[in-house]
Amino acid sequence: MQATRLCITAKPLLKGHSVYSTAAGFNFLHNQRFFSFSAQRFNEEETPKTPEADVAEPAEEVEPIKLSRRRRRFHEWMKETGHKFSRPSKGTTNYLAATPFPNNPLFQPRPPLSDATKQEIYEAFVSDSENWTVRKLATKFGISLKRVEAILKLKSTEKEMEMNGVALQKKFAKGMEQLMGVDKTIELLKEPLADVFPNVGKPKFKTLKEDATFGPKDAAKVLNTMPYKDLEKRAIEREQAEFTLPKPSTTEQTAKHTKKFVIVDTSS
Repeated sequence: MQATRLCITAKPLLKGHSVYSTAAGFNFLHNQRFFSFSAQRFNEEETPKTPEADVAEPAEEVEPIKLSRRRRRFHEWMKETGHKFSRPSKGTTNYLAATPFPNNPLFQPRPPLSDATKQEIYEAFVSDSENWTVRKLATKFGISLKRVEAILKLKSTEKEMEMNGVALQKKFAKGMEQLMGVDKTIELLKEPLADVFPNVGKPKFKTLKEDATFGPKDAAKVLNTMPYKDLEKRAIEREQAEFTLPKPSTTEQTAKHTKKFVIVDTSS
């Protein structure tokens, strides 16, 4: 019995041929057979590589962006002085002092009320409008009568929008409160209940003796007007008229024509 051996050569001339060799006589029998494999077929010819593929294409050089003189100065300022303005300070403003206009130190605007304070004013008025009148709320929170009425109208509109399915931008409002330095724990300046703007004409001069008494009523007689306290009292009585919230409208027509605007923060 002669032993046979089966092998497959890797040379291109013997691809796919099975070679039988006998141990005794070295007689070679070439039998052409084909073997198929799922991974790679041996009878596939390799694609010749082109010389253009071997040569890598040189990358295009990107020209540097030429910055203007103002842009360069801005970057230099941001590295030194302007670095502290890149992030907002929590609870206060890092870009405005107590006087936003240095040449007008008398102008000291108060920060806006927080949304929590506005909600407290609205809930107090809705719960008991007879006890918590507009004037009482204005006196408690130290704001004017007109501001209280504006807050009540604003909160009433927000409730109406929620009933109509409009989403409120509460996160945006909270972020703006941080930027504008809103803090409900800080004692704010007191506003007058009503602003009085008397009619002012041409200046008048009156000569008086050194020991003569001259008060507000005497000045009002000379100017032919009412004393300031009386003017303020009349303005408060005029503005503290009975205030009622508008009725919310939840009709389909109102909800259909309501436009929705959403502000999205894309900085992060």
